[in-house]
Amino acid sequence: MPLAMFTLTKDAAVPLTEQIVRHFAQRIDEGALLPGARLPSVRQLAARLEVSVHTVLAALDRLAGQGYVASRPGAGYYVQRPAGRAAVQAPPPPRAEPATTTAGFTHSALSADATLLQAGSGYLPRHWYEDAIAPATLARSLRESAEAAVVPPVQGLPALREQLAQRLARRQIPASAAHVVTAFGASQALQLAARVLAAPGDVVLVDDPGYFLLHSQLAALGLRVVGVPREAEGPDLDALAALASEYRPRAFFTQTLLHNPTGGSTVPARSHRILNLAEAHDFMLVEDDVYGDLAGDAGVRLAQIDGLRRVVQVGSFSKLLSPSLRVGWLAAPAPLVERLVALKLMDVLSGSTLEEALVAEVLRSGRYHRHVLRLRERLARARGAAIAALQRCGLRFDADAAGGGGVFLWAALPPGVEAPAVVEAAREAGIVIAGGHMFSRRGAGLDRLRLNAAWGTDARLLGFLEERLRQGS
Repeated sequence: MPLAMFTLTKDAAVPLTEQIVRHFAQRIDEGALLPGARLPSVRQLAARLEVSVHTVLAALDRLAGQGYVASRPGAGYYVQRPAGRAAVQAPPPPRAEPATTTAGFTHSALSADATLLQAGSGYLPRHWYEDAIAPATLARSLRESAEAAVVPPVQGLPALREQLAQRLARRQIPASAAHVVTAFGASQALQLAARVLAAPGDVVLVDDPGYFLLHSQLAALGLRVVGVPREAEGPDLDALAALASEYRPRAFFTQTLLHNPTGGSTVPARSHRILNLAEAHDFMLVEDDVYGDLAGDAGVRLAQIDGLRRVVQVGSFSKLLSPSLRVGWLAAPAPLVERLVALKLMDVLSGSTLEEALVAEVLRSGRYHRHVLRLRERLARARGAAIAALQRCGLRFDADAAGGGGVFLWAALPPGVEAPAVVEAAREAGIVIAGGHMFSRRGAGLDRLRLNAAWGTDARLLGFLEERLRQGS
């Protein structure tokens, strides 16, 4: 086999193994190496390329995994063309959902297209996560945790549940590791809570405006979803009392701190009253605390007041630590834990030991705490600058928006301008914005946009808004 012209570059940025893989894959694709041809032995290749046997074996394993070579026991490696390679045709593009719908927005917000400006996403810019997890942290979590090589218990990795229990205890929430169940992100955690607390046909209450994907998930479970109007200081108590009396709901899903989409927080006095209403009308509370770490220990949570008697608290590390980590959790009253674990078992069997061990190590090391402190400071600066810039474009904000903290800005459009038209035009310009109408079960929010404070001073966004709002609807 001709290898005379193949020279590895020892000091290149591309690893030697990858250089070997690319070379052979290219020659097979070009037809220079034909199917059925036998490759030199591993030792012969190592000698001719002046690399270790280990490097050659690693390259051949990857080529075999990609379908370029096949190993025949006792006979060596033979060239083959990856099955169906020439016949593969690009699939038709998926049907595009309108940007104004829940599905359309979510697909855009989770798109891998780097040219899209995620101005309305719930995630932070990619570079804001760069210092969150050091490579050494990943290596240490694997090295120090003997559990990392096995399947974790269905309830979740004990090391992670213990770390979560300690964090809850620091916030005066009386939870042990036995009260905690891990999940694949907050989305699964919220669905588990819904399925434990309610059955198809039951009524559940939600914040209105509130997290739009939760509304759709609850409806998909066959639940009747009724919105409770959200005010600056939290849910409208009169409306909550009236709806509870009328519908006898099984649960109320609410976000106490740094609410999505308004960015506000429920004041303690109102939280106490919510708990009183839950007791009087016998419904449970599911407290979404996904962004609560940005509020720190200063905010007062329902679970803190209630002591996990009538509250199930839900959290996640996807939004603040890394979008690629699907690690969420629930802290629940003891009688509910066994049922939550049983449902999780039927859904996914168990969690990811690798991801849960990594999060446990990030928490244990103190790195997560330092990372969140930096995020808070960065967001505080970003919010002030974003509000000032967006106001110059014609958007309006509530008086306390700058001091609200957190990720979201709840922006009011000029009179006569409606969110769906702005959202569609923004998507055509490569900008992802969330229209306020998506967050309401009552048909409200047509005059609002949800924006991410971290993107609020981006020149593309500001240029688009300035031109669009000057033109009107």
